[in-house]
Amino acid sequence: MSVGIRTIAGLCVLAVAAPVRSAGPPAAAATPEQGRQAVERGLKFLVDDAATWRKERKCATCHHGTMTVWALSEAKARGYKVTPEVLADNVKWTKERFAGIDLPRDKRPGWSMVNTPALHLSMMVAAEPKQEVFSAPELKQIARHLIRHQEADGSWGWSAAPAQNRPPPVMESDEVATLLGYLALGVQAPAGTKEKSGARDAREKAAAWLAKAKPNDTTQAAALRLAVKAKDGAPRKGLRREIDGLMGRQNMDGGWPQVKGAASDAYATGQALYVLSLAGVKGDAAEVLRGVSFLVSTQRADGSWPMKSRAHPGAKPMKSPVPITHFGSAWGAMGLMRSVPREGAVLGARP
Repeated sequence: MSVGIRTIAGLCVLAVAAPVRSAGPPAAAATPEQGRQAVERGLKFLVDDAATWRKERKCATCHHGTMTVWALSEAKARGYKVTPEVLADNVKWTKERFAGIDLPRDKRPGWSMVNTPALHLSMMVAAEPKQEVFSAPELKQIARHLIRHQEADGSWGWSAAPAQNRPPPVMESDEVATLLGYLALGVQAPAGTKEKSGARDAREKAAAWLAKAKPNDTTQAAALRLAVKAKDGAPRKGLRREIDGLMGRQNMDGGWPQVKGAASDAYATGQALYVLSLAGVKGDAAEVLRGVSFLVSTQRADGSWPMKSRAHPGAKPMKSPVPITHFGSAWGAMGLMRSVPREGAVLGARP
């Protein structure tokens, strides 16, 4: 099975989120303990839901495999209890999506796109240097794949696939793919180093494309633009505009919407909190506290968060809520992990 993303059918495609509640009044302030409990419930949901998907659908996918591994790895790094065997088993399963990653690029239409799990899990590596999912040789393999799949103009593209096979927000735009690719290759070519390499050349081409491309007006794109500047070492003062822009997208209920004017959901809220943490915003910031309260108040009893599919123009939303619920719940849990102090920690302190 080629590493490139093909025309996708059935439930192994990403179904992604649309808002499910209005931007109403802010939720009651959540305590750190409530935040930690929400993380633990979310992790249990992700592990159980991945096991069910694996039994029924087999394929690891960009949601049940990738996001479960990311959330468990993040939880371990943040001091949450993670069963080593469970993490190892999900890592092994998810790496099925990397089979053949060293193969040449498949030029057939719909088969030539970049590996989506590679993009997302490379961001995990960039955000959490202590991760134990990928070895150094595996990261170099992923980097070579990304370099081969970069377009001539410097971007990474999802737009070659039919609209129904790249639903937002996960496969939202070529800008999002390119921001992720730029972040991913930063592991091999960190900002500030001058040594020439294929990874550095690819990042420079991506940066040039991003500088010319029209920015997408979505929460995810705004968050990833902030993540890029933060990981490139921009000083806090230099991040102020992007931080304020992302915070300014917050709804009155404390959550973030995927697009302006929409209702808040766990995908956008968790992702916003996660990236604000990367940018150095502390857990006692008013916007962070409101986001935490939103996630705590909207989590369901089974540990998931309510999500609903949406689609690009001309395509119908996915009927099954299962994939996007997993994606949104992973982001919700990870946003809380980055925003709520561990037991005994001081509110606002960074781990």
